[in-house]
Amino acid sequence: SAVALTALAVGHCTADCDSPIASSVFLQTAHRQQRAEKYPWPSGRGRFPFFAVSEHNVPFHVNETLAWSWHHPEGRFHTLTYGTAIDNDLNVYLSCADGMRKFDKDGELLWEHICMPENFMNAPVIYEGKVYASDTMGGVRALDMQTGERVWMTKVSKDIGQDNGFNMVHHGVVLTAAGFTAAPPEGFANKYVKALNASTGDILWTYQPDMPVWNFLALFPDDSSLVFQDMSGTVYRLTLVTGQLMWKAGGLAGTWTDGGAALGPSGLVYAVNNNHPPSPSGSQFDMPDPPTIPGTLSAYDVHDGSLKWHVTTPRPPNNAPAVGKVYGWDGLSVVMPLCQQAFQGATCDVNVYNANTGEPRWVFHGPTQKGPNQAGDFEGFATRAVVLNGTGGTPPGPRVACVPNGWSAPTITADGTVFLGNEEGPFFALRDADGDGRVLGEDEVSSFETKAAFSGSSSPAVAPQMMAVASCDSLFVFKR
Repeated sequence: SAVALTALAVGHCTADCDSPIASSVFLQTAHRQQRAEKYPWPSGRGRFPFFAVSEHNVPFHVNETLAWSWHHPEGRFHTLTYGTAIDNDLNVYLSCADGMRKFDKDGELLWEHICMPENFMNAPVIYEGKVYASDTMGGVRALDMQTGERVWMTKVSKDIGQDNGFNMVHHGVVLTAAGFTAAPPEGFANKYVKALNASTGDILWTYQPDMPVWNFLALFPDDSSLVFQDMSGTVYRLTLVTGQLMWKAGGLAGTWTDGGAALGPSGLVYAVNNNHPPSPSGSQFDMPDPPTIPGTLSAYDVHDGSLKWHVTTPRPPNNAPAVGKVYGWDGLSVVMPLCQQAFQGATCDVNVYNANTGEPRWVFHGPTQKGPNQAGDFEGFATRAVVLNGTGGTPPGPRVACVPNGWSAPTITADGTVFLGNEEGPFFALRDADGDGRVLGEDEVSSFETKAAFSGSSSPAVAPQMMAVASCDSLFVFKR
């Protein structure tokens, strides 16, 4: 049944998953799961319709289960790594600044598609035998999954921004951000959302939201629509085939976040915004005490955009949340990473809320940024300036540092464990084993040191018996 599939995806929640009547929108999609993508983790946010949640488990003690890793053969800092996908043969696809790479389950490099002088900045997506990527010179391309050869390439704009978003495909439609142009309040950002035919690369439609998008992430509540948020936290629902606006809601004008939206199986879409506009100079770093500036996490009805609840977060919600059943707690939860990234002295937390009410459940107090740079950025700057030919300028040239979100995007496994990476280098497994609302101690926190920050597009990718995650310079694969 659809309810049974829902329970499976969120880690065996109760039959009604916190709702007397599960969302009709979700029920319309859940029964299609077996004909949905055959790949266990096809995109940076996993698989439709259970985004950011896996039906598989991986070992909690990540410091004991590393199977293999990869960095550029000429050295860690010869590229930047941004996101992963896994196919049904357990091959791993890795997007890097200099191209796309495919590895088999044991770490053998099967092919590489070099994109220079363009840069890939977003998480990849695989769909019906192709892997899709967008580049900083405005191109969107489809590659053959078996060979890495280009199938088609379409120029959608002069530039695509150097943020870290997610390429997504649904029912034959590719979604991408485009139009990297100057826009308040944070300068250059992607102004448009573009849809392309996944088979041919033909542009289907263009939509301009009220504010530009940052770390663009499209999610799909059903077979015929998509939801996303802009940099101010406004949420949009569009028709998939035509791009027609169905509704928009929320947001705080004049603010900026590089957080994203999330979908839950109870018919809610979640969005984030920061609560204070950027400073008059246009830089978030000129604001007084940015690490403690609060934000807002809001839940909207996916049918009509009506606000169901909102909570104030104690730190900036500069990440995409995940929605599912977390270890030790009944029903659905929202996992919300909080951090003002790239700010010396800022502490990064993970806060978890009841997905239906917004009531707090547990908190993990994570690392504090020790130095002026996130892990690996200063160390790799000189090498990347040469290898990636970083030039700066306006708009900036190729990136010579990662400068990512404070956290990677979180993933929830079938047993409710939360996996995510931090800007100081640790990759964490988290769970509130005793239900006391505080996550600490060796029974509740496991970590693996990577020595690099994590892009916000780097969600841990989970498949049977394995998990793959990219820091800003390396790929790590854990196995049972």
